Amino acid sequence: MPNKGIKLSILVTVVSGKSALRRCLLALRPQMQHVATEIIVPFDEWSQGVSELISEFPEVNFHRIANSVASHVPAHQHRLYDLRRAIGLGLASGEIIAMTEDHAVPATDWVNQILWAHRQSFSVIGGAIENGIDRPMNWALYYCDFGRYGSPLPQGEVEYVSDVNVSYKREALEAVRDIWCDEYHETTVHWTMRERGIELRLDPALKVYQHRPGITFSKAFRERVEWGRVFAETRVAAIGLSKRILFTLLTPLLPIVLWLRGAKHMLRQRRTVSQMAMTLPLVAGLLIGWAWGELVGYVNGAPELKHDWPMAATNSQVSE
Repeated sequence: MPNKGIKLSILVTVVSGKSALRRCLLALRPQMQHVATEIIVPFDEWSQGVSELISEFPEVNFHRIANSVASHVPAHQHRLYDLRRAIGLGLASGEIIAMTEDHAVPATDWVNQILWAHRQSFSVIGGAIENGIDRPMNWALYYCDFGRYGSPLPQGEVEYVSDVNVSYKREALEAVRDIWCDEYHETTVHWTMRERGIELRLDPALKVYQHRPGITFSKAFRERVEWGRVFAETRVAAIGLSKRILFTLLTPLLPIVLWLRGAKHMLRQRRTVSQMAMTLPLVAGLLIGWAWGELVGYVNGAPELKHDWPMAATNSQVSE
């Protein structure tokens, strides 16, 4: 429910855990001093070390998800992040609700830019996402996930915004509550908003920096497979059999199409030849993993999941 005393709710999704989350919260803390803001961090038994931050950040609403709710979702599966987001959105009480993740370090004026942008009538405003770590694997992951959001970023209506840097007026989220109340899927939520006449906007003034911890290629590849599968499973739930068959048949072309898109974004951002030479082969390998995951998702279809949330855990502020 909205709280007239809270202007902005910030939902931070735990993806990596303690170290990444601490860096994100330290970047947000000074931005909260002159604004009626709440920060919400849903966490569960799989969230590495998050409970150790509770005493360091007493101003943050650390919401412990009951084990009975989270335990049926395997650790590090993308659906676990979707669960955390859904629960966090259900807890948010602000007039404006912003979302990011622990890998992201918001720019020093991120909060003010969000509030300024929402003085306009637009209901959904995404922002720029930059890579903050200059390593080949970080660049490869960045161009797999966020290349379209890198500067220079056009301002205006778009088809896509990212849950790593997006803000909503409350009424926009309420208009699609039926879509995210159990699991928040970025693509499904935003597709539905557009279908229901809600415009998505990009504003380059809203900026975050990705600080993804080091990861091996093999682990990143497995992650791509998993995330591609979840994307396809989510899509299957919204399309008919004929489209499902079509997407299945077209899956082998995905690595080529997505690789070309990544290369286009690198050229748009004027990356050096050496940087592209180190990054694009890694991108190609990761995209093969994504395509394989999509293929599995289309063939198997959406799993039957039974949930018992978000009211399964009612303590909004927890302590050890």
